[in-house]
Amino acid sequence: MTHWIHGPLPHHEEVNVVFFRGIALDALTQGLLDQKRMPLAYSKGPDWGLVMHDMLSWESGDYDLAHYGQLCPYGSELVMFVLEPCLAKAHGPSFQYYRDGRLVTSFSFETPYCRAGDEPDLMLPALTAANLIGPEADLDRDDDEERIAEAISGFFSLPELVMP
Repeated sequence: MTHWIHGPLPHHEEVNVVFFRGIALDALTQGLLDQKRMPLAYSKGPDWGLVMHDMLSWESGDYDLAHYGQLCPYGSELVMFVLEPCLAKAHGPSFQYYRDGRLVTSFSFETPYCRAGDEPDLMLPALTAANLIGPEADLDRDDDEERIAEAISGFFSLPELVMP
């Protein structure tokens, strides 16, 4: 089984995975469309919902990420994974967490010890417990990206995303 961090949708390489709560699916979908990002799949659970969308805009030359802060009104949260930030250069995934429209924490899977946001150390206990940062860190394994995705998912109690 392939872990979803390595491509959750067949035939779509540059997909962002967004878990959301506190915002209506319709509002999030419309916000993505307004930013010219095509939603590709969605699911709504009892706590967290899920939207997968094209990373890049359908507008030629727009290679920036969507403006997730604008999609996250007061009272809502977004946990966002960029799966292939630069497919041609083989960069690893990255993660961002937004609450009430502001970036709380973010980091690249390549450098989980370099975090940004209003609360950059929010994930510190989960990353340390998973031996992804700190004195016991082990980041030279083939499953590093899966371990990071699992630490994030566990920290936020995200629903399981099962891929065939």
